[in-house]
Amino acid sequence: MTKGRKRKSAITGQIFDPATLEKIAGWLEDAGVDSIEIETEGGRLMRIVAGTGAAADGAGEALDASVTQDDARPAKAPIAGHFLPVHPGRDAAEATIGSTVSPEEIIGFVGIGPLIMPIRAEDAGTLKDCVVEPGSLVGYGDTVFLIEPAQ
Repeated sequence: MTKGRKRKSAITGQIFDPATLEKIAGWLEDAGVDSIEIETEGGRLMRIVAGTGAAADGAGEALDASVTQDDARPAKAPIAGHFLPVHPGRDAAEATIGSTVSPEEIIGFVGIGPLIMPIRAEDAGTLKDCVVEPGSLVGYGDTVFLIEPAQ
């Protein structure tokens, strides 16, 4: 068991190495992802942000009309992976349909392997709908939630 812990801390040390961080930021930028969050075994949270303009590939532009409902705004998947309404390390969802959300509030997650990325509300409003089933595969930029803007 000690052997496994040493290995994990060695991997964590590699992630926090400046050269590794630079490489990860480059991959994020190439993939059009603006940031990721990494939580270590000890609970340390680190956010790696790609260079400015990383999400300038059309994300946030007009919605597909088949997904929109009234004036609802999308909350999109930050990466491709499986939609998780609840973080695997928690008992309850961050937000529920009908709840009021604030800008940048975490409302769900997308997971791929051990990587869990938050889905954040872009604007204040009411969480109106979730358009994908839990566990469903979503692509980068796919609409996952619809948020009715605050008035």
